[in-house]
Amino acid sequence: MTEFVPWIRAGLAGAVTSVDPLEGPLPSRAAFTVHAAVGGGAGSLDVRLAGPGDVLAPGRGGTMIRTDPADGADTAEPTFFCCVEFAIPDLPWMFTPAAPNGDRLRPWIVLIVVAADICELDPGDERRLPVLLVPDVQAELPDLGQSHAWAHAQGGRSRLLCPRVLADGTSYIAAVVPAFESGRLAGLRRPVPDTATTDPAWEVSHAEPRELPVYASWRFTTGPGGDFATLASRLRRHPLRPETAVGRTAEVPELGPWVFPGALGSTDDPLPPPEHAAALTALVDGPFGPPCYGRWHAAEGSLAGAAKPWLRRLNLDPRYRAAAALGARLVQEGQEELMADAWRQIGEVEAANALLRQAQLARAASQVPYARLAELEAAELVLMCGPLLTRVRGERLTLAAEIESSRVPRGLLSPAFRRALRPRGPLARRTGLTAAELLRQVDDGLPAVGERPVPDGTVTLPGWCEITGDLLDEHREQRPAHVSESAWDALLRAAVEQQRGMPPCAPAEPPPGRPAIPLARIKKVLLAATRPDDTIPARVAVRLTPPEGWAPADPLAPILAAPVLDRPLSRDLIALSPGLLLPGIEELPPESVTALPVNERFVESLMVGANHEFVRELLWRGYPTDQRGTSLRRFWDRPVDDDIPAIDHTWDGDLGEHLFGAGEQIVLVIRGELLRRYPRTRVYAAPVRLVDGRREPVPGEERLPVFAGRIPPDLTFLGFDLPADPLGWFFVLQQPSGESRFGPPATMSGRTASGHVDLGAERGQSAAQVAARCERRPLRVCLHSSDLLEVSR
Repeated sequence: MTEFVPWIRAGLAGAVTSVDPLEGPLPSRAAFTVHAAVGGGAGSLDVRLAGPGDVLAPGRGGTMIRTDPADGADTAEPTFFCCVEFAIPDLPWMFTPAAPNGDRLRPWIVLIVVAADICELDPGDERRLPVLLVPDVQAELPDLGQSHAWAHAQGGRSRLLCPRVLADGTSYIAAVVPAFESGRLAGLRRPVPDTATTDPAWEVSHAEPRELPVYASWRFTTGPGGDFATLASRLRRHPLRPETAVGRTAEVPELGPWVFPGALGSTDDPLPPPEHAAALTALVDGPFGPPCYGRWHAAEGSLAGAAKPWLRRLNLDPRYRAAAALGARLVQEGQEELMADAWRQIGEVEAANALLRQAQLARAASQVPYARLAELEAAELVLMCGPLLTRVRGERLTLAAEIESSRVPRGLLSPAFRRALRPRGPLARRTGLTAAELLRQVDDGLPAVGERPVPDGTVTLPGWCEITGDLLDEHREQRPAHVSESAWDALLRAAVEQQRGMPPCAPAEPPPGRPAIPLARIKKVLLAATRPDDTIPARVAVRLTPPEGWAPADPLAPILAAPVLDRPLSRDLIALSPGLLLPGIEELPPESVTALPVNERFVESLMVGANHEFVRELLWRGYPTDQRGTSLRRFWDRPVDDDIPAIDHTWDGDLGEHLFGAGEQIVLVIRGELLRRYPRTRVYAAPVRLVDGRREPVPGEERLPVFAGRIPPDLTFLGFDLPADPLGWFFVLQQPSGESRFGPPATMSGRTASGHVDLGAERGQSAAQVAARCERRPLRVCLHSSDLLEVSR
């Protein structure tokens, strides 16, 4: 905890030597003498600092960072002092024209709190400060002779307190005003006399009116009496009677009186007699019987053949059929709002289903041409699927690459070749060959290009490229006489080599043999790659992201949606009747506290009934659903988590065993002013430990509520998931902590005529000492679970 500081001075103000007498007038301006030695000579200078009379408007409250109570508060606690905090640590003493008297120094501004129905505040304008008219100083204002005790600094900020003891249910005006007369006159824009001293801004010994300039102000109203400690001390444990904790009794035909529970409380839960269960089974399975709640979710055809324990207990026990019927009623009464939320979520599903229906049509229409493709011979299919060969993978490479490395030339698969040898074309009629037949012959070994004939007169020179005989004869006639024919022929060959710019040609070697096309395998691969049952769903899958868990047998089946609705049904149940949450809740007296377990069978039955009715409503409204979705999963008003998982055929346990939660769910019920006046109260559960025979909360192992709710005007319930503990649990109500708050301690019993705390003989205490005595620390109240869970018998 940061320590309180009685005053702070900064800059030249620290050099002031005139001590504050704490009462009566002060110098108009602080003064001191500065001595200096320059160039071997000495001199002095009298310095005067600005005082309260030099301040016209100090930022108009711009440095104010917190007020308590807040501006506009209508239920402020009358047991606390009003206070204001500033971001400048030395602001309250910045223009005080005196030095501290030990650890005491009067501030140049003070905080006052006056009755709003007695005093009048003129709001002022851009040219002048607001003005507060106080008709009677003695009845409304504090004693300025004690102002040093109500201003202090803490943690880099300064604070002003008003020691007025507030009354219940009263409206007040809080204002920061000057504490000295020169500051009051300056703020009112009146002439400030050029006098050596300045008096306090008012004297409480005089019952006279006073106009005060206001640097900052706000309004608030106090609520009924009592602070956190007072209201917490009013809470009384209220053990519930059996009929309240268990449920209400009602007559069931042929069964007599049965106890019907609520969402909270426990029950003995006897099973109905077998003859009643048999008769009800026959009625539910009849053609015009009542609904079998949860049958579609459990995938059961009838109640007689149902093997799910929870389904039979829900539909054959009158208490839980009633709870399921309550869930159905909540859906019926809120159907328009629920369906509006559902339709807002269906937009993408409808677009997806439109695409899926188009894909179904495309798949059906593609079956006929695909069957024709399957009837074609392999060569015909390869020619027809020529553009597809580059996009279908074979054993290692694409089919186009495999054919490229075969003995079949690329041209035989070109569109021009297919058109030239089309079955009814002129070339096919003259030759009797089609492109497919020629492809098969070439693949079987027929050379696609025959051996080239050698033109007449061609001379082949060994080891050289071919040169025609005419070229040699033409140059042979120019042979000089001294050159032999063989030498001349060599020169001619060298000239041809130079002219062509090519090296001598090596003898051509026959190309290596290339494999045939595996036509049968390629046909199988092509048919698999073009199968509509695979290609069209794969194409659709790229464009759609189905809901989680959606995996129908037909990948193109329309999506049957189950909208997820964030609607805690406990709100609707309370709106219908608070007694359905806790039977006999109206019997809880004011200022009482109790705890009850959650009736998990009731909650689960209501949730199944609500989802059963909602899928019927979806089906009636034409919403795409298979009647097995779980749209409503929250009963309690949880911040994030659901209360139940998806209701489906995997539910195998008994009724009430499917709710989420780490352990037993306990609900703390508080009726009173405490949580209404202190909505930020921290409520948690803590395990218990024994310390010197005393039960204490284990620090650091708090469990926060997993859900909460309110029933106007003053009832609050908070739910906890608590595992079993041999020593039990403490429910802790902890006062909101954070900013420092102050109030009159019991030892300060003196009061002035205006209702302010009178320090009396304690005037000698510093502001830090007074603040430490008046500070209110946060409190906490611990309630043991064993005391609250008792039921009187």
